[in-house]
Amino acid sequence: MKQVLSFSIISSLAIILMSCQKDDLSTLNFKPISDISNQGLSVNSISDSSNVINVNPTENFGLLLNPGKGFVKYYDFDAQYASVFGTKYIRYDWADIQPKEGVYNWDWIDNEIAECRANGKKFAFGIMSANTNRSINTPDKGKYVTPKWVFDAGAAKRTINATYWETGQTVKQIIPIWTDAIFLTKLKNFITALGNRYNGNKDIAFIDVRSYGNWGEQHLYELGGTNLTSAQLKLQHLQVYKDAFPNTQLITPWGEHFYDDTYQWAVDNGIGMRSDGIFKYSNGSEVTRAHTKAPSIFEYTAAYGWLTSEGYWNPDTLLKYIEIGKPSYIQFDADMYNANTVLYTQVANRVGYHFVIKNVHVQKNIVNGQSFYIQTSILNKGVTNIYEDCYLALALINSNGEVVQKKFLTQSFPKNWKSDQLSTETNNIILTGLNQGTYTLALGMFSSMNDAEPKIAFANNSKTANNWFMITNQIQISLDN
Repeated sequence: MKQVLSFSIISSLAIILMSCQKDDLSTLNFKPISDISNQGLSVNSISDSSNVINVNPTENFGLLLNPGKGFVKYYDFDAQYASVFGTKYIRYDWADIQPKEGVYNWDWIDNEIAECRANGKKFAFGIMSANTNRSINTPDKGKYVTPKWVFDAGAAKRTINATYWETGQTVKQIIPIWTDAIFLTKLKNFITALGNRYNGNKDIAFIDVRSYGNWGEQHLYELGGTNLTSAQLKLQHLQVYKDAFPNTQLITPWGEHFYDDTYQWAVDNGIGMRSDGIFKYSNGSEVTRAHTKAPSIFEYTAAYGWLTSEGYWNPDTLLKYIEIGKPSYIQFDADMYNANTVLYTQVANRVGYHFVIKNVHVQKNIVNGQSFYIQTSILNKGVTNIYEDCYLALALINSNGEVVQKKFLTQSFPKNWKSDQLSTETNNIILTGLNQGTYTLALGMFSSMNDAEPKIAFANNSKTANNWFMITNQIQISLDN
């Protein structure tokens, strides 16, 4: 009978799970198909001719959370916005993380990672060597961002007058001489220790390289002194982080145009970019060079209230800048969100990647042990590529709602799915060990081939609680021709 899953059929299916082999079913956590959100391929979405089923899945236009993209919530978690942001972010002062040589306050980072993990989010951070906004309520009264023990060891220094932003008070602050050998040695040792602890941590979305310049932004605004050369920035900071974090996404802030050759080297080597002055100081063009190579990040010049009072805020301008800079991540501002909820859905789905299954061709009658084909056409409606590891797989689900076989589509390459382009790929598959009968076919996107279930969601309806996307319930498996 040529029709899609009806609501009654969907409701009657008991449970769905993911598994590579039928023998594994008893160990898996079943989730009910009744959890499907916005159920339903439309009745007209499937047609077949001879032995081919042609499916046009319906698109879901709601705000979609996915790893490696979306809104970034700064500092506090704020659970009321958990359905909107996917990453939490904090900047630390080096002195707080390493108060003494060989002594580390890893809890500052570990506790944030644990909170994010418990709430299905990822964490990101950067650690600064200079920060004129350091709180005057610290034990050192805001004097040391690079730890005091570094200077006690003989590192050269300068003293500046910093203005504490919250009270307007003048604070004496000690700034390193950026080329000093002792400072660079202690810094490298710290970054190496940081990498030993956090490199490859799957709960970390990205780490900023913030070891040079005020706020770690690779400029000397409010600090004075002599700028590093482009070669020095590359070798003494970016390369040190790259060596310490070969398996974690790094992000470098854009600081000055005379570093552009180093920034080009950075993106060519997989380091993403950040613009920290969107609206007043930047239209995002400084980070466009990362497009198709590594993720980039937008941070606003200031909070929404200031942007509006100073005349910088304009929703059309934000959308224009997103098209210019092509970021994967963008700062979440609660006031901006509350005043522009429809816009925020548009922005969330446009930044980074946004995959929509537009069409699937698949053979209807499949014989155990014989090759069959599946052709997928997927549109990337995001502004840039996906930079996370990702693997497309199909699943066959039996009448009990069990995923009895999963196969990765090895001729599908999601990292090549370009912005605003439809990617059509054909895979030849062989299934074995299946009982004769009718099955449902589903597609899923995995961050790792070792994951128990799909981690990356398509912007389509008919999604299960396990992130599988139901395509058709008309697949016929036979034992022979």
